[in-house]
Amino acid sequence: MFKRGLILIIFWQCVICGVEISAQQAAPSVGQIARQQSRAVVVLEALDTRGNLVSQGSGFIVTPAGAIVTSLHVLRGSSTVRVRMSNGDIYTTTEVVEIDELKDIAIIRIKGFDLPVVTLGNSERTEIGEEVVVISSPEGLTNSVSTGIVSGMRQLDTHRVFQISAPISQGSSGGAIFNTRGEVIGIATYLLKSGQNINFAVPINYARGMISDRSIGSLATVISRIERTEPGQVAPPSSSQSPVATGRPETPETPETSGSTERLEGQLSTAARERRGRTALDPLFPRPDEALALFYRLVDGIGLLSAVEIDNLTRAAAVEKTDYRYTIRFLSYQYGVALSFSQPERILTSVEMLVNWSIEDLRNTFGDKFKLRNVDSQRIIDYGRLETGRSLIAILDSNGNVRTIRFARAAR
Repeated sequence: MFKRGLILIIFWQCVICGVEISAQQAAPSVGQIARQQSRAVVVLEALDTRGNLVSQGSGFIVTPAGAIVTSLHVLRGSSTVRVRMSNGDIYTTTEVVEIDELKDIAIIRIKGFDLPVVTLGNSERTEIGEEVVVISSPEGLTNSVSTGIVSGMRQLDTHRVFQISAPISQGSSGGAIFNTRGEVIGIATYLLKSGQNINFAVPINYARGMISDRSIGSLATVISRIERTEPGQVAPPSSSQSPVATGRPETPETPETSGSTERLEGQLSTAARERRGRTALDPLFPRPDEALALFYRLVDGIGLLSAVEIDNLTRAAAVEKTDYRYTIRFLSYQYGVALSFSQPERILTSVEMLVNWSIEDLRNTFGDKFKLRNVDSQRIIDYGRLETGRSLIAILDSNGNVRTIRFARAAR
């Protein structure tokens, strides 16, 4: 009897041990994901008709014959793409398989055979709080790896994006976002820097139906058609452009703001700067991510930017001005912005985003470490002083919706 009991105990210990081993095998480590999947993550160099580098980004191979998923903004202004593989091989291509302008997705194709491919997941199953691994090539550094979580899901006009905490940088646009099973669940698109690491990715399910090995035309033809139909659109920058990222998700280092108007103006395309005759109902940017990129650029300029520099940076917009306040009602179809200046220096002191958010939207974006209080008959959500030395508050309307998100210099 004793022996039989001992045998049963040992048997169940072996079963439990086997279950634990299986669980460990089902959840590969970050290192294993990087080793297994990074061979299919590539560096993209977008070239113009003269062979000059226009921008740099990332992509990942999804078919053995060479279909590559990336962000559309990486390809803007180019006619050829040079693809650098992790093993040192280089391909060039002009083939476009499919694009989605609204979701900033592009699929190109190199002429390959039996190429390494990533494993695609189902982004509909992704949950807030889930851990993610980003593999991309910021500044051309092949297969850089970062980790974080899915910290929110944001609804834009036409689609959803994942908000992620994993650090990404310029040149990461088009990189692969993996879940802990080593499956791609998103495409790194852009980042927004405001003292917090706020980065975004397009769910992979939006791209899955676009994947094919048949091209729809040449890169130069497709890109020129887009740019003709969207003369005022400002593309989110990849590494050689400007503020959004990546990937500003399209996500990028903060440019110095201490005096170069020329450098700041570079964040708007020539076409956008030359547009005139706008009304307050005409958005400066047609896409929310572009509008948010400018907003966070202004936040980074608090205490540094002069009214003259901001005039130059936003002179394509319809602006309402007073001595102390400068308002763009429609930064995009979803957002507005209001700026306040010191007197008489006219240096930027606060930046407000005009929105119509729920408190849950606010929590998903900035977290839940805040205090709710009343100030002058207004309900305020106060995040206090941030690490960057800025203060952050949100102002609620009578229905409890967030209407203003205000960044300012924190009192010392």
